[in-house]
Amino acid sequence: MTLDPTIREQTYPYFLQEVPELLQALEQGLLGLRETCTLNQVNTLMRATHTLKGAAASVGLETITIIAHSLEDIFKAFCRPDISINPDIQALLFEGFECLRLPLTAELTGGSINDAEILDRAAAVFAQLQEELGDCFGQEAYIPTSAELGFDVTQSIFEVGVTQRLDQLAALIVDAPLEEIATTLQTQAGIFLGLAESLNLPGFGAIAQAAIAALEQHPGQVRSLAEIALADFEAGKAAVLAGDRTQGGYPSKALQLLASSPDAIQETIPEEPEQPEAQGLFLESIWGDTANAAVNAADLALDAELVLYPTSERLGEDRPEESIPEALPDHILQSSAPQPAASVSNVSREAPSPLPTVRVNVEHLERLSYSMGELLTHQNYQFLQTEQLQASVQNLLTRLQQHQQLLSQFQDQFNRQMQRSQPAGKDRKTDSQASKKKRGAPQKTLGFTVQQPYESALTVQPLLDSTVQLAEAVDAIDLFTHQANQTLETQQRTLKTARDALIEARMLPVGQIFGRFSQVLHQLGTRHNKQVALMLQGSEILVDKVVAEKLYDPLLHLVRNAFDHGIEAVTARQQRNKPEQGQIEICAYHQGRYLMIEVRDDGEGLDFELIRQRAAERQLVPPHQVRQLTQAQLTNLLFEPGFSTAAQVNNLSGRGVGLDIVRNQLQGLQGSVIVHSRLHQGTTFTLQIPLRLAIAKLFVCQAGNKTHALFADAIEQILIPQADQIQHQYGVTVLRWGKEGNEQQIPVYTLSDLLTYSSTLHLPLLKSSLDSKQKASHVILLRYQGALIGLEVDQIVGEQELVIRPLAAVIGSPHYVYGASTLASDQLTLVIDPIALIQHLLDQRVLDQQHRGQQRSLALPLQLSSPSQLQLAASIPPANVGFEANSNPRILTVEDSITVRQGLLLTLQRAGYQVFQAKDGQEAIESLHDQLNVHLIICDLDMPRVNGFEFLRHCQRIPELAEIPVIILTSRSDEKHRLLAAQLGAIAYMTKPYLEYKLLQLVEEVLERRVVLNRS
Repeated sequence: MTLDPTIREQTYPYFLQEVPELLQALEQGLLGLRETCTLNQVNTLMRATHTLKGAAASVGLETITIIAHSLEDIFKAFCRPDISINPDIQALLFEGFECLRLPLTAELTGGSINDAEILDRAAAVFAQLQEELGDCFGQEAYIPTSAELGFDVTQSIFEVGVTQRLDQLAALIVDAPLEEIATTLQTQAGIFLGLAESLNLPGFGAIAQAAIAALEQHPGQVRSLAEIALADFEAGKAAVLAGDRTQGGYPSKALQLLASSPDAIQETIPEEPEQPEAQGLFLESIWGDTANAAVNAADLALDAELVLYPTSERLGEDRPEESIPEALPDHILQSSAPQPAASVSNVSREAPSPLPTVRVNVEHLERLSYSMGELLTHQNYQFLQTEQLQASVQNLLTRLQQHQQLLSQFQDQFNRQMQRSQPAGKDRKTDSQASKKKRGAPQKTLGFTVQQPYESALTVQPLLDSTVQLAEAVDAIDLFTHQANQTLETQQRTLKTARDALIEARMLPVGQIFGRFSQVLHQLGTRHNKQVALMLQGSEILVDKVVAEKLYDPLLHLVRNAFDHGIEAVTARQQRNKPEQGQIEICAYHQGRYLMIEVRDDGEGLDFELIRQRAAERQLVPPHQVRQLTQAQLTNLLFEPGFSTAAQVNNLSGRGVGLDIVRNQLQGLQGSVIVHSRLHQGTTFTLQIPLRLAIAKLFVCQAGNKTHALFADAIEQILIPQADQIQHQYGVTVLRWGKEGNEQQIPVYTLSDLLTYSSTLHLPLLKSSLDSKQKASHVILLRYQGALIGLEVDQIVGEQELVIRPLAAVIGSPHYVYGASTLASDQLTLVIDPIALIQHLLDQRVLDQQHRGQQRSLALPLQLSSPSQLQLAASIPPANVGFEANSNPRILTVEDSITVRQGLLLTLQRAGYQVFQAKDGQEAIESLHDQLNVHLIICDLDMPRVNGFEFLRHCQRIPELAEIPVIILTSRSDEKHRLLAAQLGAIAYMTKPYLEYKLLQLVEEVLERRVVLNRS
């Protein structure tokens, strides 16, 4: 295969794109060998190594090619049915895989590696494997049949791999640059050629050979010949899928003419075998009715003469330019109809076809995400406008009704006035003559003439009629606005469905990465006689697939590092009174705009003196500065290339390959890594990866006459503290909060004092953010590294899903300002990462201490600077104030939406109830089991972790909890949910949106009923 620098440069990105999938397939296959060794698994491993070998060779990576080839030979030995895999062979296989993974990782990360060292190490591993395998190695490999494997190998490859590659080529032919089409055709044809040789499909290989030759002969006709080659490949694929296992199609006459000179074609063209009618019917079922095609496939098959190239060397011969026709006939360049395939026997196709997949440019997904965000912004604005229109219509209708009432009152008053002005008795006799006599001179009565009241009466009635008509028109407008609102709600559901589909296409649970390390640790434990348990947390956290592909390698290094350097030997753990089984924990969670992943162990911990010694030996630091290095500076040395504290080199340690790769990978993600360690207690590596958020749930609030948007997932709870909950101790405002006997003292700061965008941020003065004599504002509770911190705001607007736009670099905003968003009111607001804001305050506090030489902070508690101690100063006396036993009824609200939780909190607290909150059923269960005594529970249905139905079922199983009445408050209004909730023990069912007075009325009725039942 040609290694032209231009071709190699264009092919290399495809190689990098393919490597992660192949590495994962290899690793999963090796892990599966521990349980069972089937021919299916071995065949998968062979295919993966063979593909890697060919791909590496196509881009000139000799080291990877050699190792992949050797590993493929090892796997061939496992095809023998009499072979057994013991733990030693398993461990050696993983060491061989590591030899292959290291240079591939270096290519993926742009790093460098010592090829000679890797080859020597691989040679030693493969030599041990050959010794273990004995006579099984080196003999003619046993080739299992498709029946033995349980599926048709050829069918599977063509259904998935070949189809994907042809789809990729077809997509490029439409509008891609010619250079990219040529590169892809060259690459795919080379792969198909090797595939045809492996599967013994000479016809399919001949198509690939002809395509490569045509590309070399006619570089100026790339798009046309690519279309012809694609049609031939598709026809060959169709034949194989129909059951052909001997040929795999033929190159068309058009492709042959493009690949060679006419003389050569005439000399080497064999007769095409006669095609049966059944094959034509099969092609018709795939391609449709070919009778009306521009070029009839059957007619073309009769006229076409095919050439089969027996060897790839035949294509390498140089052909003189004069032997190539100057211009090919148009009908040849345009003929792209599929060719009929050879007669084949029927093959069982019981194996299910995998779901079709396509590769999509990440930039396209980015644009789609932002476009969806724009739709969301406009929809929020439409919702607000519709609400304002409905309010205006209701106001207009109210005013019309008032106007109508005034006119009716005027008419009634006029009628009464006229009745009083009529003469009694004889004066009421109708005298036509007198009436005629007085008709010319109007009679004056009560200040106006008799004719004027009649005119007024004639005027009032039309006004009343007109008012009624206006009211009807306003009612119609109100109906239209309600219909428009319903349409918007339908659009909102559709948009949410589209967003969910986009998230599913782009994201995956991080647990899919974490789950791969369990088998890795098992293999390492077997090899090195260590007992290690793996604990996983946050596996449900979603991560971008692009990020996920780059996370596995650094996490694998950290897990292996924790196993080797962290977890001690069994004897050492026994001497330190530790369990014999070590523990490695991987935890993922969101912190503001960052994805945090922690890899911690309970092992040896870092020996900073040993690190200091190694730094001096390697002259990484001047000798006079070695003793002055801080722990943070020493941990940074761990990420230097080649740095290791291992005393000797083995398959895990001392090779100088490891943590530097972790840092390089994270830098590619704009992330960072932080190390915390305590000697003999363990080490924690914390990876901080920024999230690329286009749309997020933001909590909008007002502070200091400014509107701010905070990341909603960083907010723990929102409170309206009572006056007795606020205290001032040591210059810090403290909120007493929590359950009886378990109160916490939380520092509270005013958000408007902390945010100073136009100038350098300084710490707030020693003034109270909350005055117990004044009305308490809202307090937002944030959890930062295990501690709670409160932010005081003036007003809560609510939770909104908004589009976040990045700010221009020239603005120079603080790093805790993530971007800007447009509210539903069409106003701009800054998006604040509250966790980054707290970290900024801590950093500023350290600078203040260094500048002023003070030993305690002026505003923040001293302990907040230490990750291990996030409590208030020990000098602050503990809280003894709790909820009184005879206080108002206690209600637990279980709701995942922070906005609904806050609304319930305000409504119930205003009515005099004590309110506790839980964000889902799991948290509610934990609170109830933690001796939380409540009189009533208000619970939602749709919640993460544990939903409302599961919560009801759990409560009914425990007698103490079954006595607590539960009101279901949900947006589910159908009868099915009502009946199910009632069967599970709910005492009442109410739908959202709710009216406050109706909710309070229901709560009061339920509580009164419980009191009556308890008394009876």
